[in-house]
Amino acid sequence: MSPVRWLFAPQADPTPRRTILWWEVRRLPVNLVVGAYGVVCLAIFFWGLSGSGELKPGEDAVEPLALLAAPIMFDVCYTLGWVVEALARRSHPDLPRWLGPLLMALGLAFSLAVVTMPAAFWGGYRCLQIVGGTE
Repeated sequence: MSPVRWLFAPQADPTPRRTILWWEVRRLPVNLVVGAYGVVCLAIFFWGLSGSGELKPGEDAVEPLALLAAPIMFDVCYTLGWVVEALARRSHPDLPRWLGPLLMALGLAFSLAVVTMPAAFWGGYRCLQIVGGTE
């Protein structure tokens, strides 16, 4: 089974306890994906912002505490994924098996979109400067 198929494979017999296990087994791989993507986006962000001329001397491109808070906030939101699913399954045991994979996909898409925005803006801005010859 491919890693992507495994990541989004629904549980055979979802219960609240199995739901928590399903999410926790996937925590490290998801963190690695988001972390690696975040590092690439951070590099693009720094390249775009530092080369654009918009960053004044003595200014920080990023608040250092934000770099520390981002992974923690991601894990808090990730935990909320299994909390929501486990509570929903406890009150409605007949929920479809694909609820967990759907919540995982939505959370992952949101996280990747949030990480992409600064990189897309500043990377795109810098590329337009280079193409337009306004370096």
